[in-house]
Amino acid sequence: MTYTAKVTLKFDSFWEPTRGIYDEEMIPEQHITVEAPVEDLNSIQLFRLWESFMQSMGHNEFGIMKGACHVAFNEMRSEESMRKIADEFDLKLSEDVAKELVEQEKEILKLKFEISDLKAKLSRLEQPENPQYTDEEMDAMSFQEWNNVIPGSYAAVEQGCKCPVMDNEEMPDDKKWVNADCPLHGRKTTA
Repeated sequence: MTYTAKVTLKFDSFWEPTRGIYDEEMIPEQHITVEAPVEDLNSIQLFRLWESFMQSMGHNEFGIMKGACHVAFNEMRSEESMRKIADEFDLKLSEDVAKELVEQEKEILKLKFEISDLKAKLSRLEQPENPQYTDEEMDAMSFQEWNNVIPGSYAAVEQGCKCPVMDNEEMPDDKKWVNADCPLHGRKTTA
């Protein structure tokens, strides 16, 4: 005896005319039945079947994809399971993207500090007799005062910075808004 199995998806809709403006557009009654043999269907094929059924009901492609993603990625799933799926489809979880951004920003800031320091040294070499600090030296000093993290940056916020984030986005790297109570950049009090 051979094994057979089928799945049936059924959709019934009824529209009762209300003498409104949409009466001419609406189908008064609709019945959709989708059937498929499922003896050997895998989960991807079953989702494809469900996708075609949802499309016949009027769902758009974006909504269907969003629903499928929610099945895979939600707070009820284990992080390990979500990571396996994300890796298989070359996706990144938002937590990982945030960590990568912080690491990239730290590396960029490190290079900016090095460049600033080199500019300061070069300006001093070019102007050895200048009794005042050069602009480049002032920039380098402001970077050093920031404990090597720019106020409001991802790396700074991760370390407890309380300086404005949005206000500092458009400001140049050597001129940022600083909150007095920020543990990294704020006013230093002596006890």
